[in-house]
Amino acid sequence: MFGALIINMKKILLISGMLAFFLWSCGDGGSGNDDKPTVKTTCDSSTYEVLVKPILTQHCNVTGCHSAGAGGIDLRTYLKAREETENGKLIQAINHQAGAEPMPQGAAKLSARELQIFDCWVTKGYPN
Repeated sequence: MFGALIINMKKILLISGMLAFFLWSCGDGGSGNDDKPTVKTTCDSSTYEVLVKPILTQHCNVTGCHSAGAGGIDLRTYLKAREETENGKLIQAINHQAGAEPMPQGAAKLSARELQIFDCWVTKGYPN
């Protein structure tokens, strides 16, 4: 009678131990290390080369527009794009603010994500 009880208890202890080990291995191993992977956001990647330039290339630097200096604005280089952004003209135009000619001309306003990229680029100090 006690033999069967002991065998069942050994099974329960073995299963409990395996379950505890499994749960421990899925966590941080009890090391107290709370470092979690950093998730990149749009603002983390918002540099001229990575995100800003492709938007300018797609919407602004098309034939006959700012690749040719239309309206006295040339957005083909980092320095020129930064200058137009720092003086506020580009941001006012792409946000369709009063007193600015809405850009891109004859097309839909930039998406919320594209506008956020410019806001992040400005906030981060215009990283190239």
